[in-house]
Amino acid sequence: MNVEPTHVATGRAPRVLVGQIFQEAHGFTPLRTPLDAFAIERGDAVVTRNMQADSVLGGILRIGSAEGWDLVPSIAARASPGGRVTDDAYAHLLSALLDAARSAPLDAIALCLHGCIQTESLDSAEADLLRRLREIVGPDVPIVAGFDLHGHAGGGMLDHLDFASAYKTNPHGDAGATGERVAMVLAGILQGRLSPVGMKVLVPMLTGGNDETGSGPLRALHATAREGVAADPALLDASIFNVNPFIDGTGVGQTIVVYARHEAGREPAAALARVLADGMWAARGEFRHVLPTLAQTLARVAGRVVLGDFGDRVLAGAPGDSLHVVREVLAHHAPRRVVAPVTDPAAVALCGRAGAGARVTVAVGGAITGAEPPLVLAGTVRSTGVGMYRNRGAFMRGATLRIGEYAVLEADRVTLLITRDPLMSQDPGCFLDAGIGLDDADVVVVKSGYHFKLAFGDWGECVCIETPGLTVFDPFVLGLEKARPLYPLDDPFFQAEAVPTRGRAGPGPMRGTADVSTERSVLGNQ
Repeated sequence: MNVEPTHVATGRAPRVLVGQIFQEAHGFTPLRTPLDAFAIERGDAVVTRNMQADSVLGGILRIGSAEGWDLVPSIAARASPGGRVTDDAYAHLLSALLDAARSAPLDAIALCLHGCIQTESLDSAEADLLRRLREIVGPDVPIVAGFDLHGHAGGGMLDHLDFASAYKTNPHGDAGATGERVAMVLAGILQGRLSPVGMKVLVPMLTGGNDETGSGPLRALHATAREGVAADPALLDASIFNVNPFIDGTGVGQTIVVYARHEAGREPAAALARVLADGMWAARGEFRHVLPTLAQTLARVAGRVVLGDFGDRVLAGAPGDSLHVVREVLAHHAPRRVVAPVTDPAAVALCGRAGAGARVTVAVGGAITGAEPPLVLAGTVRSTGVGMYRNRGAFMRGATLRIGEYAVLEADRVTLLITRDPLMSQDPGCFLDAGIGLDDADVVVVKSGYHFKLAFGDWGECVCIETPGLTVFDPFVLGLEKARPLYPLDDPFFQAEAVPTRGRAGPGPMRGTADVSTERSVLGNQ
């Protein structure tokens, strides 16, 4: 990439605000997500601690640095998926972002967002924060963002963006590549080579769990998207947003988003969006999945196994308070040893008061949902603390995530990582950095349905199993109202209609620095 980062009008490098607010809501859990649930960096730490992370923010920072941008850090905040963010917490995070936007003239804004944050008062926090940013910087400063593909793109957030792109994989192994893609497009906008025009189609349906991109109906749809963009030089990017199915709100559903490079590509973008939307709708009955039970899995797998507790997935917003799998392993599958996380504030407090090395008897599990009685264990407190961990696997590799207040309890054949707050346990780092070795375990339980496969594959066979909980795909029990009519709850009429996202009326204010052939290879091979 040839870097010539001078602003043609001012003789300076482009000033680009960068930031991250990342959390995924489950709208039907009794929990709320407070400010102290977030791992937060401010100021220069936004850049230094995230530059090498395999996240959207990391990708943006790497390209921005290579392009010679004057990076203006705001805030980087990450929390585990969970309940709606409290209004106070959102106001705090938002103010950090808006204050940075007001602090100095900006040439652009590039953000890492999940796309599915809900607060106590808002069904789409991203739509609100992007609207507020747009009000500050005006209509001509480009704003771009990279998203998780489970973002709520039908909730208004696209209205305020010049370009948006989602992960292309589930499990998510391309977060960093998504950030790089977003930043490359921003470079093209700033240099006057791109003026993206977006077209979107909302498909009124939910997927039912069979939504990995390497198999099932999404494999073919993503292939169609890649081939469609590659075949037409007028097109820039296509994203398929499979909304988190555990939220309610206007516009909840699948959203197809296709961007053209310039206004002349508007109709090809609309045409590809309609093709993808029609394909999604035609396959709507193919998204249900059937998972094996715990008994079936342990009867088949003799060696080490990592079990995705599908019904209690913290990565989809469940509280993570179920010990259903642990209870069954202890009762019916001796002599297997099991390591598992569980959310239980009272048990953490009890272990903390007792201290490391103490023998305790503790009732743990079911503390938040009350869906099952607690498991009573007599064991030894191995450690307590307040922790963070580093992701080792391909999902957000290198990113630092929060463990929070925790205790490690060892009892008979089970080692529990008990946390006050729901823990993202898709990566072995959460156990290792809390001092739990996995060498002696036969079974590891994780509160994840997809992403753990990218991190634990070298340790043992990874299997998602059918379990009870708040993240079972059953929209009939959730109480969706604002999103309806919506398949499979309803049988709505659907005809693909492509409508504009925001787009840009003309070229951006920057000119001539990046190598166009490099940009095409980065953008065209996703």
